[in-house]
Amino acid sequence: MRYADLDWGVLWQQAQDDAGWEARQAAAWDGRAASFAARHKRSSFERQCLDLLTPQPNWSVLDVGSGPGTLAIPLAAQVRQVTCLDFSTAMLAQVRKRAAEENRHNVHTVCASWTDDWEALGLVPHDLVVAARSLSVRDILAALKRLSTYGRQKRVVVDRVGAGPSDPAAFAAVGRQPRQGPDYIYTLNALYQLGYHATLAYVYGDGERSYNSLEEACASYSWMLPDLNKQEEMRLLAYLRSIATRQDDGSLLLRPQHRPTWAFISW
Repeated sequence: MRYADLDWGVLWQQAQDDAGWEARQAAAWDGRAASFAARHKRSSFERQCLDLLTPQPNWSVLDVGSGPGTLAIPLAAQVRQVTCLDFSTAMLAQVRKRAAEENRHNVHTVCASWTDDWEALGLVPHDLVVAARSLSVRDILAALKRLSTYGRQKRVVVDRVGAGPSDPAAFAAVGRQPRQGPDYIYTLNALYQLGYHATLAYVYGDGERSYNSLEEACASYSWMLPDLNKQEEMRLLAYLRSIATRQDDGSLLLRPQHRPTWAFISW
């Protein structure tokens, strides 16, 4: 087999199928909007990405799958305009809330998914287009082509490396095998297949996680371990207790061994 014979779009879909991949619906993200906004505000992930993005003050930015504005709001302080695109209305509500709190009047929101007709929605190319931790798509080649079309100066994808934000030890604790699906290496090779020579850097997430209670921590971990039965839930609680420390303010600080790693890919 030769490298030129590989179709990374097909390999991406095969890896998704092997992992039993199913796209989460907007309603699922709506339910996590508030907690997601609080957890990812001013994180080390945000700081590292901003250092790598290096936008120009006169640039416009399109943030695809913006979530609650983790990158969009701090970017708004550095550029002329930011457009947040997400299919979760609750996530976009969090964007508008934080923008108002921080007096960022150059932030706009558009409710749309990867497969919607962006042109019909009035979206135009921006100087910088970013898709950070949002490549939950079936057709990776189409998604990368769209980002290339909508980014005039620079395009950036932040994709997971290996397990990404999932904690492998939690899977082992409940007796499940991690099913990860395609990660950044597929994205990087798909870009090469499309004729783009991308640059690569790595971004590291916060290893420690703070929660108000063990129940809140369990609910958060259940996002990566859906449909837990009672026995699995008890095993997960035991694992969380084993890595938890009670803080002076009563909150719980979890210290898993796994630290999320992300690939910062730009072209």
